[in-house]
Amino acid sequence: MLASILLITPPFTQLNTPYPATAYLKGFLNTKGITSFQADLGIEVTLQLFSKHGLTQIFSKPLRVNEYDENIQRIYTLRNAYIQTIDDVILFLQGKNPTLAHFIARRNFLPEASRFAQLDDLEWAFGTMGVEDKAKHLATMYLEDISDYIKA
Repeated sequence: MLASILLITPPFTQLNTPYPATAYLKGFLNTKGITSFQADLGIEVTLQLFSKHGLTQIFSKPLRVNEYDENIQRIYTLRNAYIQTIDDVILFLQGKNPTLAHFIARRNFLPEASRFAQLDDLEWAFGTMGVEDKAKHLATMYLEDISDYIKA
């Protein structure tokens, strides 16, 4: 009897552009009758990091205000709002909660830091595209703000 094979996509590859090698390999193994499984560590790590639990851990370290710029200080000040909204935002971006698009698009649901200062032409860019595309853009900026904090 052949052993099962686990194919792993390494973490920190581009999340919005799936790495196809493991999927192709799994498909090939299936045609040969070989049992195989696939795991994407990039998605697993990202989902743990961008979760209520993950953000609680990230924000648990006290911030020394004088060591960081205003943007990082703002994100830290809004940390409870980030912690309370992160799970819903991830579900929305995964397509599991599409009704959240209207709340996000209204711009009174997500905490906003410096990435949102670049929104001068938001209505022009998304006016004809629809609420869901606008909400995905805003949710992505929200995650980028959190990423700025993590990198600091």
